Amino acid sequence: SKGKQKIIQKIQHSINHNKILSHRLIFCINSGRSGSNYLSELLGTAEEVISYHEPSPSMTGDYLTMVNKSEYATSFSKRRFKSSAIKDILLKIPDDKIYCETNHMFIKTFFDVVVQDFPKIEVIILRRYLPKVLKSFIELGYFSDKNQAWKFWMSSPNAVTAAIPCIDVDVNLDQWDLSIAYLIDIEARAKRFQQEYPGINTYEVCLEELNNFAKVESLFEQLKITLTDSTKKMYTQKINQRKKTKKKYSGKQDISLSHCQERIEEYIQRANDLNISIPTTLALESY
Repeated sequence: SKGKQKIIQKIQHSINHNKILSHRLIFCINSGRSGSNYLSELLGTAEEVISYHEPSPSMTGDYLTMVNKSEYATSFSKRRFKSSAIKDILLKIPDDKIYCETNHMFIKTFFDVVVQDFPKIEVIILRRYLPKVLKSFIELGYFSDKNQAWKFWMSSPNAVTAAIPCIDVDVNLDQWDLSIAYLIDIEARAKRFQQEYPGINTYEVCLEELNNFAKVESLFEQLKITLTDSTKKMYTQKINQRKKTKKKYSGKQDISLSHCQERIEEYIQRANDLNISIPTTLALESY
C-alpha cells in the first residue's frame, strides 16, 4: 500500500540522515602547490580514513567566479551542490569511516556550505615554506598569460570575498605580486575561518615537518586516527614535483628561492606602507 511505502521511505530517510550526520569529516586549508595531494595520500593510509584530494565536483570554474564577484551569501544555495555530493559519498562508505578531502578550493568555494551541513568537521591548515610555493606558482605560469588553467581555481586577490585588502587592483600587478597577494589572502582566509568558526578544531601543519615521522605520529594522534604500515612506507615518498609542466612554462628562467624571498618581503613592505596588516602566520621560516 501507498501508506506503507511512505512509512518505509520515511524510515529510510531518517536512517540516511543519521548516517550522514554521524560521520567525521576532515578538510584542509591550503593555497595549492603546498603538498595537499601528499597529505591526502598520507591521511588515506590511516585505518579509519577514506581520503580524496580533489573529488568531483572540485568546485572550480563557475563556483570560483561566484566568490570572486559577489559575497558568499549570494551563491550559497548554488554552491550547496558540494554538500549533496559529499552526502552521496557518505551513504556509500562504512559507518565508522572518516571522509577526508584536501582540496585547496575548500577555503575559497565551499567551506561555508559544508560547515552548515555537517556537524563533525575538523580542518587541517597546511603550510609550506612560502618562497617555495611562490617559486612553484611562477614556474607553473600561474597568474600569467603563459598558463590559462589557473583562472579556473585561483581566486583574485581582489575578490569580493577576499579576507585582506590587496595593495592594488589586479591589472596593475605583475605575476609575482598577484601570486604573493593570493598566497597572503589564503593565509588571511585561514585566520578568518578560525575566527568565524571557533567551535571547529583546526590543526596547523607544515609540509616540511611531515618528513619527520614523529610529526606524522603526532598529527595522527591529534586527529585520533590510526597509523598503519602503509603510513610508514608513505611518509618517506617524495612530494609531487610536476617537473615537466614547470619546464614548459618557465622556459629558461631559473628562479632562485632568494629572489622569491625578496619579492615577498617587498610586497609585505608595500602592504605595511598602506596600513594593511599582514597575517603573522605566513610560512617565512625555512626548515
